[in-house]
Amino acid sequence: MRVVESVCLARRGSPRLLTLGLALAVVAGAVSLAGSLGAATEATAVPGRPEAIFYVAPNGRDGWSGTLAEPNGASTDGPFATLARARDAIRQLKVKSGGKVLTPLKVLVRGGKYFFTETLVFTPEDSGTREFPVAYTAYPGEKPVLSGGRKINGWQPYKGRILQCSITEAQGGKWKFNQLFFDGKRQVRARYPNADPQKPWHAGWLPVDGPAEPESFVAFKYKADAFPRHWAKPTQGDVFMIMDWGYTTITPIRKIDEQRRSITMTSGVRNFDRPPWVFPGWRGGFRTHFGFYVPFRFFVENLLEELDQPGEWCLDADEGKVYFWPPEGPIESHETVASELDCLISLRGASWITISGLTLTETVNGGDNMHRSGYEGYGAMFLMEGRTYCGEAVHLKNAEYCRIADNCFAAVGGNAVYLEGYNFKNVIRGNQIAYAGHCGVGLIGKVEYRTVVQHPLCNEITDNHIHHCGVFNKVAVGVFCGVSDGNVIGHNLIEQMPHHAINLGNHGYGRNIVEFNDIRHTCQESLDNAAVNCWMENNDRVKRAAERSGHVFRFNRIADTPGQVAFGLYLDNTSSNCLVYGNIILRSGLSGIRINGGKNNLIENNIIVSGGSEGLVGIDFWNPATAIWPQMKGFMTANRFSRNIVYCSGGNANLVIIHIDDHVEDVPRVLGDSDYNLFFAAAGGREVVLLPTGTLSLAQWKNMGYDTHSLVADPLFVDPAHDDYRLKPNSPALKLGFQPIDVTQIGPRAKNP
Repeated sequence: MRVVESVCLARRGSPRLLTLGLALAVVAGAVSLAGSLGAATEATAVPGRPEAIFYVAPNGRDGWSGTLAEPNGASTDGPFATLARARDAIRQLKVKSGGKVLTPLKVLVRGGKYFFTETLVFTPEDSGTREFPVAYTAYPGEKPVLSGGRKINGWQPYKGRILQCSITEAQGGKWKFNQLFFDGKRQVRARYPNADPQKPWHAGWLPVDGPAEPESFVAFKYKADAFPRHWAKPTQGDVFMIMDWGYTTITPIRKIDEQRRSITMTSGVRNFDRPPWVFPGWRGGFRTHFGFYVPFRFFVENLLEELDQPGEWCLDADEGKVYFWPPEGPIESHETVASELDCLISLRGASWITISGLTLTETVNGGDNMHRSGYEGYGAMFLMEGRTYCGEAVHLKNAEYCRIADNCFAAVGGNAVYLEGYNFKNVIRGNQIAYAGHCGVGLIGKVEYRTVVQHPLCNEITDNHIHHCGVFNKVAVGVFCGVSDGNVIGHNLIEQMPHHAINLGNHGYGRNIVEFNDIRHTCQESLDNAAVNCWMENNDRVKRAAERSGHVFRFNRIADTPGQVAFGLYLDNTSSNCLVYGNIILRSGLSGIRINGGKNNLIENNIIVSGGSEGLVGIDFWNPATAIWPQMKGFMTANRFSRNIVYCSGGNANLVIIHIDDHVEDVPRVLGDSDYNLFFAAAGGREVVLLPTGTLSLAQWKNMGYDTHSLVADPLFVDPAHDDYRLKPNSPALKLGFQPIDVTQIGPRAKNP
């Protein structure tokens, strides 16, 4: 079987009704059992009951019984050919049993590739029970691949090594696919400038030269001699543009004016959708919200004239022709696939179903919006008007006790897994998610209407390896939570991300737990972000809710968060009542931990190393020029910073312990307490605090009543040069009450044999 991107070899149809008291009780239980939430969702099979097993295989037939693992000698019976047929067989079995599930049900999927022509949908009638669950899983020792694409055959020579293929279904734009795969590996749409794999962020881009017209939202200028070739069909091309903060759009070209050096797109780019009242006082200084800005960068793609190297392709949607320079040949001995479906599996109201051991790949990128519409808590990932949703490989809505486990999501075009609206005690565990077009795992909902729960509740996203996502959207994240409550995001390895590893988009409603995650090399292509970020919407309803809720961030290791405006952990946009405990935060771009406008946040027992240019801990508040200043003034109070180790590993610069921004008016009110901390600058710099009134020495800071019991001393890490921040037995931090962090528990856990 060929390689795929080289990374993988509820019982109800309407929103669930819960009394508010019951909902809160469930959430409280989830919080108190954060480390063992999955135990409550495990199926319990009844001993002595044999499994009913159906088989699916590439050489099967849907007219057969599906009860044999391979065709019999006479080819009169054998496995099914499709998972949909196996699902229907289980439905029929349940009908014969009076609608009941009387035995565990399993579908074993043989190795090979399955091309889906439509989404496989599971509804309440497909559900199992706690005693008798339903599982769709890989046949032992084999690797089934589910593809959202269609094979492309019939290639003919075009020019040189470039081939062409006529596709009737694509003519006139009826099938306008945007992903092409060669032996399971995503190929590059013909682009200019070409990408440079050695300098992916600094080469392969062109700068925007300003708007084509004043305040233009759709037309921009490019520099002279930017494009060496004339395009015969410019409207077949797209502009891939990254704006301020990393916002990304892929927008079709409407026209090009070579004399004026301008490109007009079919719609405006992302930040034009942001209403002007968000930053009314900053209009002059933040013109990126209202027109093209010179630092914007872009490339053009899907133009035949730019198809100039192996692995590139483009589609002429008018003529229905695809052009491709295969990386190796002859092409007849390889598999070429174009993406078609935007969703492979959807669980809608289903419960007690497991999907495991499968590879899901080759889905289409459905659009620029990484979230479905109609929900709350998008935060900075707000929807763009007129743009479509990107899609997902696996979709859950109104699902309960379902498991998406030990699968591989390889180069899907949209999100890998998406939990929409009410979802209860589902488990997303042990998956590998790589090179997704948008996010790894998304959860989104909205606040309940009276007693109707409409958001993800008590789900578990654990032990996954998520990396290199955001191929088509540079503000995509590893795990995203909008309005949601009681969910656990734990023991994941998340790395090589353009934006956040984890983002809790609507703080202030519910409490989620982020624990034991190993996070490395994030925030690589965007700014004003963090490896772990939470955000609170600024409206009265959520502001009131903030008095009672706050997220828990504990025992995470966060390393290498570069960028001009990047933090290890960011309590943004007035996020409040959070517990930040036992984390190890290494080498952040601006600050290790940042609090922006929030109240009652407890920062305790963390190790913060080489925090960045603005200190190990930063405290900021809204600029008075913003529209929300009148309602939020005075909101930021009583944050606490205690028993942390603050360590600067190199350089001769001062160790900035805390940086309190100029917008903070009343330091004693904002920072309720800071004490029993350990500070150390390994290279000998001074320990200082930056306040709106100036720079204070540590002694002056102590005279204000802060850090009176704190020490300046070497914490005696075991081997800081190799990122081993365990403490030696005689560490002075232990005398201050610092509790050692068990790093062996961080990251994905080993699977049971």
